[in-house]
Amino acid sequence: MALADKATIDSGVPGEILMERAGRAVARAAIRIAGGRYGKRALVVCGKGNNGGDGFVAARVLAGEGMGVTCVLTFDRSEVSGAARSHLMRMERAGISPRPFDADAFRDNDVYVDAIFGTGFSGEPRGVPAEAIAALASCRPIVAVDIPSGVDGSSGAVVGDAVDAEVTVAIAAEKVGTALPPGSVHAGRVEVVDIGIDTEGRFTDAPRVEVAEIDDVALALGVRGPETHKRSAGSVAILAGSDEIHGAPLLSARGAVRMGAGYVTLGSTAAVKEAASVFPELLVRGLTDDGVLGPACLDSFSDVIDRADALAAGPGIGTGRAQRALVERILSEVDIPVVLDADALNVLSSDTTPLEKREAPLVITPHPGELARLLGRPTSGIVADRLGAAIEASRRWPSAVVLAKGQRTVIASGGGTEVVVVPTGGPELATAGTGDVLTGALAACLARSVSPAAAAMAAAYVHGMAGTIAGERIGSGGVAAGDVAEALPAAVEAVRRR
Repeated sequence: MALADKATIDSGVPGEILMERAGRAVARAAIRIAGGRYGKRALVVCGKGNNGGDGFVAARVLAGEGMGVTCVLTFDRSEVSGAARSHLMRMERAGISPRPFDADAFRDNDVYVDAIFGTGFSGEPRGVPAEAIAALASCRPIVAVDIPSGVDGSSGAVVGDAVDAEVTVAIAAEKVGTALPPGSVHAGRVEVVDIGIDTEGRFTDAPRVEVAEIDDVALALGVRGPETHKRSAGSVAILAGSDEIHGAPLLSARGAVRMGAGYVTLGSTAAVKEAASVFPELLVRGLTDDGVLGPACLDSFSDVIDRADALAAGPGIGTGRAQRALVERILSEVDIPVVLDADALNVLSSDTTPLEKREAPLVITPHPGELARLLGRPTSGIVADRLGAAIEASRRWPSAVVLAKGQRTVIASGGGTEVVVVPTGGPELATAGTGDVLTGALAACLARSVSPAAAAMAAAYVHGMAGTIAGERIGSGGVAAGDVAEALPAAVEAVRRR
């Protein structure tokens, strides 16, 4: 973003003009959040950088619109420079005299503007800025300029206190710090404003990170026309389950059916086949009486795979030698798109060579623990930087799309060059089996000839929406994985209506 900003200024647009546009956008948001202009009071809290400069513009514009405005500085006035200094002086000429930090100024305002730290901040706030952030903790509503102060703009990390904003006005483009938690939690609603900075160019070799939007998902899902039949809707094959674990394979199958697959065939053990009798829409084939799926099961299931458009494997299969041999055969012999989840990933953690050799389409869907085992790193490191871990995995296994599950799912593809953050999903998904539902839903998307990366994005987005819908139906505290599966059609319909 800094390079894009510099390129725009180098092309002939003065920094003062860009700052004016940004500050005016912030002022418009503040007026809307305050519910009007006249008789309203605004407190603008400014730091010494360009973020503070945007705040000076916002303060001047708000006063010109009829608001009562107080501007508080978190630094010595002599420290400000450049375009920010120019706008500080313009604000003062407009009759607004900034004052040093004073906790009393934070009382009885209709709206607060956080312009303390910008996107270059990292670490823990200290000194007067930290005091100002603490004072804003009891203030509502807050409009943050570009990013809530205290949030690391490059990662979303929060070390100390951070502002909790109702709205974050993102200048030119949303930043990683508000796309990923915990920064995304502090950001509230993110509103991107165009101030004339070109963000479409490639300014570095770093991966391009984007946020999935509902229109992107609608395009990926496509439309079921009147001529659609069960084969054209996509055929999904699933290899999952064991005599010890019946629920995971059935939840995956349920996810595929509810996501709209025309045919879903589950290959599993004899015990799972018996348990599947409660699910009449599902075709089930018992592949073994041994209790677990082994490499020979691929032969018994080959006719199903030959007719399928996508294969999902892993939920509930266990982690023995036989299961690893099965997964190795799938990766080397199955040419249709494959989704690997759960135990299909765990059995590869000691040696990921089969992933490296895979050339046909592949999506892996690890949660932080599974991704940690695959990369040979502590789980805590994955949790701290799920974005970086997903990119690393995509670079290590370039044929795979890596769907790194967690609050705001991260999807990396193209050898780590393209990254999508999925903004849907909430605490309703924090229950056993929801990942199995996602596996089936993703296989259904893949079966409709969608590119693997687009299928991963669409499935994760709809799955997150389904969790929210399920929570609204029965209460978020009691959502089970089956409820999420049953809400998938409503989520798909909501996307298509949009």
